[in-house]
Amino acid sequence: MASNKITLTDSFKITVLICYLLNELGPLTEYQLTKILTLNETVNHFDMTEAFGILENKKLASFVARKDERFFEINSEGRTIAAEAGSVPPEIRETSLREGKRILAEIELKKTVSWKVQKREKGYNFNIRFLNEFGGPDIMEINLYAPSEEGALDIQRRFLERPLDIIRKIMTMFISDMNRL
Repeated sequence: MASNKITLTDSFKITVLICYLLNELGPLTEYQLTKILTLNETVNHFDMTEAFGILENKKLASFVARKDERFFEINSEGRTIAAEAGSVPPEIRETSLREGKRILAEIELKKTVSWKVQKREKGYNFNIRFLNEFGGPDIMEINLYAPSEEGALDIQRRFLERPLDIIRKIMTMFISDMNRL
């Protein structure tokens, strides 16, 4: 059965897509761009590497160092190329932008919350730690049991779909109960 998956192989269109993402999302690392663009194999690594070369050679973006990481930051020439985003299939543009927003939201979330799935002697745990932004001890830690890895990954998926809502509900529950004391 043939796949209906749309892929980009044209290095110019991939460069346009990268400029579009940088214009819409702001500075991104090469790793973040790679993660976004390889989602569902939309772009392969070889074509992407070629597009990164075009981005640098044509000076469509500059490297900016932040906290020991190098970020691509779009410039006016890159914005001109980003305006050509209509040449990239809408499905690819929208999917890539949505994935980029999800990745950036996850990065922000990891500043205050950490999570992981852990194998136990029997079953799995989904562990959530609420971090103290000021460097003190963790605020709270929750372990949720699941009998299978699939169940634990499902808990993780649900948490990552709406993490702020879940955190808000947990904190509100404890804060409102404390007000009754």
